[in-house]
Amino acid sequence: MRRLERATIRSEQPVNRIVGSARLNPLYHTGTIAVFLFVVVFITGIYLTMFFQFGFDASYDAVSRLENSAVGRFMRAIHRYASVALVVTSLLHGWRTLVQDRFRGARWLAWVSGIWMMALVWFVGVTGYWLIWDERAQVLNEILVRALDGTTFGLDFLLDNLVTPAAGSGWPFLLLLLLAHIILSLVIGLLLWYHVKRLNNRKWFPPRFWMSIIGGIIVVLSILWPVGMLPPVDNSVVPGTFPLDPFYLFLFPAGLHLSPVLVWGGFLVVGVVLSAIPWIKGRKPLQPVLIDPDRCTGCTLCVVDCPYGALEMVPRDDDTKYRQIAVLVPDRCVSCGICLGSCSFDAMSLDDEPVDSLAAEVRRLAATGNSPRIVFTCERHALHGAADTPASADADETREGTHVIPLPCIGMAHTGLAITALEAGAGDVQFIGCPPADCANRDGNTWVQERLDRVRVPRLKKKYVDAPIRSDWVSPIDFQNALNHPGEHSNADPNPTPPWSKLIPVGVLVLVVSLLSIVATNLPFTPGGVNDAALSIALHHQGGAVFLGFDGEPALDEGGPSRLVIELDGETIHDETYPLVGVDGIEASIALERIAVDPGTHTLSIRVYDRIDPTQFTVLLDDTVAIGEGEILDLTYIDVQVVSSADAGESLYFETTIGVNTGCRVCHSLDPGVVIIGPSFDGVATAALGRVPGLTAEDYLHQSIVDPDAYVVDGFEPGVMLENFYETLTDEQIDNLVAFLLTFE
Repeated sequence: MRRLERATIRSEQPVNRIVGSARLNPLYHTGTIAVFLFVVVFITGIYLTMFFQFGFDASYDAVSRLENSAVGRFMRAIHRYASVALVVTSLLHGWRTLVQDRFRGARWLAWVSGIWMMALVWFVGVTGYWLIWDERAQVLNEILVRALDGTTFGLDFLLDNLVTPAAGSGWPFLLLLLLAHIILSLVIGLLLWYHVKRLNNRKWFPPRFWMSIIGGIIVVLSILWPVGMLPPVDNSVVPGTFPLDPFYLFLFPAGLHLSPVLVWGGFLVVGVVLSAIPWIKGRKPLQPVLIDPDRCTGCTLCVVDCPYGALEMVPRDDDTKYRQIAVLVPDRCVSCGICLGSCSFDAMSLDDEPVDSLAAEVRRLAATGNSPRIVFTCERHALHGAADTPASADADETREGTHVIPLPCIGMAHTGLAITALEAGAGDVQFIGCPPADCANRDGNTWVQERLDRVRVPRLKKKYVDAPIRSDWVSPIDFQNALNHPGEHSNADPNPTPPWSKLIPVGVLVLVVSLLSIVATNLPFTPGGVNDAALSIALHHQGGAVFLGFDGEPALDEGGPSRLVIELDGETIHDETYPLVGVDGIEASIALERIAVDPGTHTLSIRVYDRIDPTQFTVLLDDTVAIGEGEILDLTYIDVQVVSSADAGESLYFETTIGVNTGCRVCHSLDPGVVIIGPSFDGVATAALGRVPGLTAEDYLHQSIVDPDAYVVDGFEPGVMLENFYETLTDEQIDNLVAFLLTFE
């Protein structure tokens, strides 16, 4: 961990040099920047959702209309680019949390919630790409089918709503994707609350100038560089080359070429291992803070200063003059010691050390040598700064006459320690800690500086304001530079308001990183190669049933798993038996297969066996087929409907989900005399007889669905019923509705 953090700190130094100050390093604000970007993504997502429609063609057309609108095009680009920036900043925040060892003990909740927020951000982003229903969605469909290959889970839904002609417009599948997209976004917001739940003095957003710079750059790039559109899904051709976006679609190559168990199992294992890191044995943790009830005055300063809400004030039950006492919430204490720096009464101790042991050590070191310098620093600087130079036996001695006293956090240093050092003979005192907004314990550097500036209690005593007490808030590897130039970096404000002229390098840096990220999202990716060809075969079969489009009565024995055999040019390229899957009381075999073949003309034979018996089979295809380069021969074989038409029509009648559907029950009642918008269907089969001369009851009901104004029942107005059911419903679905209505005599 020490080596990883040192390498990370060194890699961040060029950023400090570019922006001119560690106070302006965006890496120190990655957590709050990520929250800001999430809000931007969420708000723009709400806007885009208002124009979304459900259906394979409808979804693509809706997004295309957005892209053709100036405002829609702009909002799409902001949504996309802010999403990419969200991934980048979240990963950087997670990495810095890891190498700074800020995930153990009480901080486990923030770490685990962060890991699964990142996973959900990825999944939400993938569903966002899926909703467009373009070439990327076609590859995602293939990956989903491969992931479910060999299982019974979800294959029936995919077959009925994605693959077969019965899928119709595809609105159920797109609705499911949109619900996942929205609901998981809300879950991310909930996890974000848990992520900061245990923090005191929560910081939700970065300084305003960061939001202005990042938001402004995203706006400019969104205007100058629109997202654009890819071709829609076309199941008859292999998707061509398109932009990959490695931030969200990095599993594309693996998902298409490796075992789904390996890919998704590995993905899950990585998530579990990362979530378990807080409990992996590391360094021995410090003991939690101890509170001496005889010295606690109930001043509440420790409660206010604790970054993790690990202290509470409760009423005292003894006879002292103080009314309350601080108590520890052990499962929140990270042993940072910041509360010790808040206490002027030596009522707290850390790691079983005597309360006044630190002051005694300060006096001892201050009395050695000729007016030495006493330097208080945090453990990060002690490891990565002071550790690079020779050390004495008692404390790190970086040069003659300088003694470095490391603390868990610089916030543990009470201003009284500086006075103790000076009174014991020290020539000067220096506090060296992390840059603003980069304290490993969030607020330690800020609290110390505010105490020294006398704007936060416990304040430095007034008579020591001009004493040789200086502070420097720098990167750990700049420790030696702070020693050589004390007091040059004493501003610990985590929310600076620098002049805009100082922000030009910052803006240029963010712009360059943003451009590189956008370029990365446009890296070309070819899913299978433009010269590939494939067979795509979907099968949904109940033993003994007749396949749709085939004549005759059932010729096979009922029941039993189905075996699919495919021969290409006389060679068997596929032979697999599929187990029975129970769906709606019907047991059937389900298969979704994609098989790569060489482009050209082939003799293709497809047979299905209901029992593994070479004498009993159905020939689904035995012909010569031509498959060109980049083409897919898409074949679907399903049974003639195995449920009654009336039962299927009943399901359609009661369907009211948002999207392309019938919605009959919204306007029509089945109860006698109950009028909602249209007439009641009670007794409609009898009423339909002879209502229109020359039309049977069945013909009349069919006409009423596809051409509702051809005959309008007395007492009702024309133009009320939708007139596009002949487009949104298949002929079979219309026949099923008619069969259902004919049961109401």
